[in-house]
Amino acid sequence: MFRLTLQTIRARKARFLLTAMAVVLGVAFMAGTLVLTDTIDKSYDGIAATKFASTDAVVQSRGSVDDGQQGTTRGTVPSSLVDVVRAVPGVVAADGVVDGSAWLVRRDGKLVDDRIDQATPIGMAWPSVPALNPLHLVAGRAPSGDGEVVIDRASARAAGYGPGDTLHVLTASGSAAYTLSGVATYGSDGDAGGAGVVAFTPAAAARVLGDPGRVDSVRAVAAPGITQTELAARIRAALGGSPASGRAEVITGRAAIAAARHDAHPGIAFLSTFLLVFASVALLVGAFVIFNAFSITVAQRTRETAMLRAIGSSRRQVVRMVVAEALAVGVVASAIGAAAGIGLAVGLAALFESFGVELPTGSVVVAPPAIAVPIVVGTLVTLLAAYLPARRAARVAPVAAMREVAVDPSAGSRRRAVVGALLVGAGAALVASGTSGDGAAGPVGLGALAVFAGIVVLGPVVGARFVRIAGRPLAALRGATGGLARDNASRNPKRTAATASALTIGVALVVLVSVFAASARSSVDANIDRALFSDWIITPLQSQDGLSPSVSRAVDALPETASVTTFRIAPVTFAGETVQVTGIDPATVRQHLDVGVKAGSVAALGAHEIGVLQRTAKRNHWHVGDEVTMAFPQTGPQRFRIALIYGLQDPLGDYTLSQQAFDANVAHVTDQAVFVLDAPGVTRAAAHRAIAGVLAATPTARLHTPAEFEAEVAGRIDQLLDLVYVMLLLAVLIAFFGVANTVALSVVERRRELGLLRAVGMQRRQLRASVRWEAVLIAMLGTAVGTALGLGFGWALVKALAADGIDRFAVPGARLAVIVGAGAAAAVLAAALPARRAARLDPLAAIVT
Repeated sequence: MFRLTLQTIRARKARFLLTAMAVVLGVAFMAGTLVLTDTIDKSYDGIAATKFASTDAVVQSRGSVDDGQQGTTRGTVPSSLVDVVRAVPGVVAADGVVDGSAWLVRRDGKLVDDRIDQATPIGMAWPSVPALNPLHLVAGRAPSGDGEVVIDRASARAAGYGPGDTLHVLTASGSAAYTLSGVATYGSDGDAGGAGVVAFTPAAAARVLGDPGRVDSVRAVAAPGITQTELAARIRAALGGSPASGRAEVITGRAAIAAARHDAHPGIAFLSTFLLVFASVALLVGAFVIFNAFSITVAQRTRETAMLRAIGSSRRQVVRMVVAEALAVGVVASAIGAAAGIGLAVGLAALFESFGVELPTGSVVVAPPAIAVPIVVGTLVTLLAAYLPARRAARVAPVAAMREVAVDPSAGSRRRAVVGALLVGAGAALVASGTSGDGAAGPVGLGALAVFAGIVVLGPVVGARFVRIAGRPLAALRGATGGLARDNASRNPKRTAATASALTIGVALVVLVSVFAASARSSVDANIDRALFSDWIITPLQSQDGLSPSVSRAVDALPETASVTTFRIAPVTFAGETVQVTGIDPATVRQHLDVGVKAGSVAALGAHEIGVLQRTAKRNHWHVGDEVTMAFPQTGPQRFRIALIYGLQDPLGDYTLSQQAFDANVAHVTDQAVFVLDAPGVTRAAAHRAIAGVLAATPTARLHTPAEFEAEVAGRIDQLLDLVYVMLLLAVLIAFFGVANTVALSVVERRRELGLLRAVGMQRRQLRASVRWEAVLIAMLGTAVGTALGLGFGWALVKALAADGIDRFAVPGARLAVIVGAGAAAAVLAAALPARRAARLDPLAAIVT
């Protein structure tokens, strides 16, 4: 049987090649994802190791919040601890560390790198201990005065700066001019994994990056012969008698490196999950293609299989033969896909780069699991997809060897209809339960899976009816050609449904994403129009860094502005979870926003009061006057009394403090947004000139009208949407491989029939048209079902997330029309080669086959 399996594969090389392509593409995507994330992971590991090179112990604040996205936000410690650590026996050197963000400005006033998704540039204090310095000078010298800085080599080359030049640097304290004293590498690299670096003197760093008298951490170097664990224990004992060490903790250098790697991993984990989701979709679509291909080949080989059964082959041997074919296809295709994934990893990095996402990639890392896992997954998917066709082949009776045609019992059964209907009904009930608007989208996702499973089961029952109905206009317009295409597409309902199901997945996801994006845009626009009164909105280039409060003060001082209010955001811990708290100015916020007061008063927010979103208060059964406790990285647990319950979620979030309370508990204060009202009698143009003039010194600040802000939000949504489209393109491409495969195998199966048609007078162009229209009808089935599912799931998702601000359902009609049109065009292209092959058949040779 093994020899027969090899002979079968050799005899049908083209058939198995088309089947293998689905596996190759899906596995390549998965392997490329794993290789890319391993490469990024190694790069971040190198950055962490460089940052803590020669560090044996670290003193840092015990208070921290891990928000799962930006990493860990940690409080500061008194700078006096540096002297305490230096005095510990076994410490040969210690230094205080001050970190932050520092943006380098070109000579033309623009940022050296002004992409929104760039790696955040690093600001730091030049270490006084050479062993603790990750920077290595390649030109010039270290900064010796508060007006001097050192920058990384990559930024110096990009901006054309050299030692002695004057340059501007933006920090949380504002913009200032400095003299470039030197250029350095970060470790052996030109920058810190794509992030620029600016190093100040310790005194200047404390002033522009942090708080005078405090440092982010203290790092220590051990004397020879003293382990990191021993040094940490000695420092911990010494700090026990220091009054300033109440909220400090001591960790080893190894633990500090591990923590730095952890802080980088949330982004890597998200990227990996993001890409693996699409790789899984591609493999799922490929599974349908593989299942259909083996189903067709099993049906076409009915006589061959029956002959094997007639001469003594057992059912188990027949199953093994088909499974062996699938195993050969799976292993070879998966190996090719895994090898292709190495190159695809580079392509994925370039793709993200083209969308403005800078990834810290270095030399490509090919770890054994990144190759082995996709090969195993691809092989298993192939085997599972081929198992049912293999069992079907084993049930072929020996008497089938007497038949002249392939037999595929495809009629829809009552049991299939009942099971499919139950699955669809259960899924619809789950989807409906998730549309309550409480932000729980889980039931919608589970219901969508159940509905799709039901649609797959019902496919053979309703697929043939759909094709016959949709094909009526085709038969009327194209005559015998259209009628033949309709009849061929509906001849094998299981085959047609399985082929269409692969396309249904891709189309449903594309439509779902399109509808959700359009709904998000519409909701944002409506919320801005409904709640915003401001004339101008100023936002930072990157939200995680914010704007210096000096920006809002300068804008507020202009005679052209009447009122300015700001919004600040920080992560805190509440009930064991990380949440965001917003800081507002109670005296001015209601001039700019309708906060939707439900109970209490905005004016009541003071140093010990808090505002809570209505949905959050309802979920926790809170009322005005109740008390809540939140833990800040800088100050620890703080108790607040609820003085306000409001309905506006964006930009207030779930919890709101006065800026008095916010600033008292947050170490590094920046503004996430600045809202501005024009002074009475000032024209829009005059206000714009005045505000833009102030912002010229702060290139990270972006000035918008409300309409421009809406357009920018829409642009970001569209950019993400385009990236998702590119990711889904592979799944759709695999689906059309399935269409091409099905039509090609169908042409082989109907060889005698096609020969007879040619013999009785059908022209080649008519035969080609018939095959093409057959593919179009199959694609129409998948596209129609996918579009309906995408619209339904999109509506349910919007309903489920209504409480999160996405409360307006919008259908992008033009985009959906393009999707449907592209599906029909792609079907024609997929059928081009099979149609050409069918038209080239020799009628006499085909009849006698």
